[in-house]
Amino acid sequence: MVCQLGARGDGQQWARCSRRSKVRNCMSWLGRMKNVFKTTPEEQIIGYSFVELKSIFGIRITETVGGPRNYPVFSALTPAGIQAYYSSFVVDKAETAHLENLINERFSPINERLFNGLVVTCFQHRLSDERLIFSISYKEFNSATIRLITNSSELLSMLSDTNIAAPPPWVVFDGYEASWWGGDMQGTQRFYNDNYFFPFFSSLSPAERTAYYARYSASEEWIRSLESTLDLE
Repeated sequence: MVCQLGARGDGQQWARCSRRSKVRNCMSWLGRMKNVFKTTPEEQIIGYSFVELKSIFGIRITETVGGPRNYPVFSALTPAGIQAYYSSFVVDKAETAHLENLINERFSPINERLFNGLVVTCFQHRLSDERLIFSISYKEFNSATIRLITNSSELLSMLSDTNIAAPPPWVVFDGYEASWWGGDMQGTQRFYNDNYFFPFFSSLSPAERTAYYARYSASEEWIRSLESTLDLE
C-alpha cells in the first residue's frame, strides 16, 4: 500500500491513505513519524538528514509500488524532494532473518551509523544504483520494528508479496484485555493499531483471518473483539 504525501495549509506534510473503498486521512507527517525524526536543528529520518537523502536517492522514481494488501505501508518522500519511499512496519522477531536474507541477496552494505542507539545500514543494489537504508529495533511492541528508506521498486514489491504479518495485540501487549481493544483507545495501543495492526488485519480475507487466528492461538474472546472492529458485510 502506498501513501502519497502532500502539502496542507501551513506547509506541514500529511499522508492520505486508501484503505479498501474508504479514503482516510493518515496522521500528520511529523506525528506519524515521531519515532523516526530526531530533534535536532536539521530534521532526520532514521539518522539521515534531508540533504543526505536527496544526495543518496538521486534517481527519479517513476514506478508505482505496492500490492493488494495494506501492509506494509509505503510513503513517498517526493514532496520533500527525496526520490524514495519510507516504510515502518512490525514483524515477529523470528521473521527478521528472512527479511535480512532477502536484502543481502540483492544489496551490499556501504556503511553504517548509529541513530538513537540503533544500527542503521546503507546498502546499494548489486546490479543497479538503487539504494536502501535499513534499521531494526527490538525495543518496541515485544516484536521487531523495521524502518527503511529505498528507491528499489523491486524490493518494495517483494515486501508486498511476502505476506508479512503484524503480530496480534495479545502478543504485543501481554495481558491486555480483549474487550478493551478498538474503539477509543489511546496511547501506545492506539498508535500500534492505527499504524501497524489495522492496516494489516483489515486487508485479510475471512480465510486468511482464520489462518492468522490459528497461527497465534487466538482465544474466542480475542476473535470476537477483532471481528467487531471490521465493517463485515
